[in-house]
Amino acid sequence: MTGPVNLTVAWLTFRQLFTRNRLIAAALFAAAPLVISLVFRGTGHPNDPTGVQFLRELYSGVIAFVLLPLAAVVFGTAAFGGEIDDGTIVYLLVKNLPRWQLVLSKYVVAVLSTFVMMFVAVLLPWLALGAPSDSAPVLEGFTAGIALGAALYCAIFLTMGLMSKRALVLGLLYVVVIEIALSPNVQGLKSFSVREFVMTVVGKIAAGAPGVKAGAVTTSTVWTMGAIFLVGALGLGIRWLQRYEMAERL
Repeated sequence: MTGPVNLTVAWLTFRQLFTRNRLIAAALFAAAPLVISLVFRGTGHPNDPTGVQFLRELYSGVIAFVLLPLAAVVFGTAAFGGEIDDGTIVYLLVKNLPRWQLVLSKYVVAVLSTFVMMFVAVLLPWLALGAPSDSAPVLEGFTAGIALGAALYCAIFLTMGLMSKRALVLGLLYVVVIEIALSPNVQGLKSFSVREFVMTVVGKIAAGAPGVKAGAVTTSTVWTMGAIFLVGALGLGIRWLQRYEMAERL
């Protein structure tokens, strides 16, 4: 296969990620914000008749803060993790494929899986509230934000899946300790927080929406640190896969 993404590897990764149980879990995951929005719609809220403030809080407090990093942990660590655990990674390594292409193919599938699931989680509550026009900038902002978050989180967690058999546990610890517990409260960590990058993008795109605030970091910080995270994580993953291959040959 030519091109940066090998379609055969991508298809096998997709089938590996979306087992029956994981597919059911993903559907429930994506439907959780819809359930919350239906409860909101069924109760009276005269101070927020269109639901735009509710959507902003739902998107930032539930989806960007919790669901997005958790989805990326699951898909990112599983992209290579299962093959590392059961030893079937050797069947990929014997193929005449560049190691960067193996990593990139699995990375693209993990990112798309995370983004699609989170986009559904963002879109359904907006539709459930009648697609209010004044909340369209919020929808657009969080769509762009989760795309960035999926790209960065999956790069980090895919490399974790290559480097450790306990990648899922390590990923969850990263999400809980760094993204949820520390970065909102420690100013010095905000420039290293993917969630803060997401909220900066949201604030830039949805600046005119009610209640939307500017991000805690600058746009230049988002692109600079985001590029470092992305290139650094994927580069480390490619290097680790090359070293894994050499170790298997010894």
